Amino acid sequence: MALISQSELESRLGRTLTSAETTAFALINGANQAYVEKMIGSSVEVATEATRYYDGGLQNLPIDPCTDITALKFVDEDQVVIETIDASDYIKEPVNRTLKTMIRARYGKLYNGYANIGVTAKFSVFGDTDTLNIIKNAMLEALVGEIDSSSNLTKESIEGYSVEYAKTQTRELLDTIKFIIPGII
Repeated sequence: MALISQSELESRLGRTLTSAETTAFALINGANQAYVEKMIGSSVEVATEATRYYDGGLQNLPIDPCTDITALKFVDEDQVVIETIDASDYIKEPVNRTLKTMIRARYGKLYNGYANIGVTAKFSVFGDTDTLNIIKNAMLEALVGEIDSSSNLTKESIEGYSVEYAKTQTRELLDTIKFIIPGII
């Protein structure tokens, strides 16, 4: 299921989609959402709890954007839990936001190792309404840019040869997401 429905896009456009646009909507919408999810490292839809593994040896451990962190574990190379780290030994950062992007060890560094720190959480921005609304708005604007106008096409003609290609307009519309989630290049 996609975050953005056809009716939401039609509402933003102020008109119904043509049959060609309706046919293309599912593909364009899916590609748009996949691009955003890859960019931020988390889902934009409702997610169930999952565990992701990160390299230890850091005091400030960057993690994929998530909500509802329920456990931090030290695991061996087979991902067998050696120790569940007590919640009082770390801080979920940023403290004043629902969406978390870092674990800060209170007393020194986390255990050294490769993929030896397991974080159990909901790896989705869906639980943070403010962030989700910003992302959804950016995705809607990108869809409008793709569907509603041909201004994202450029045509050049030199001595009888012409070429038409797409600009980076859609990608630029999605750049607002980079400012709300740290660590996105």
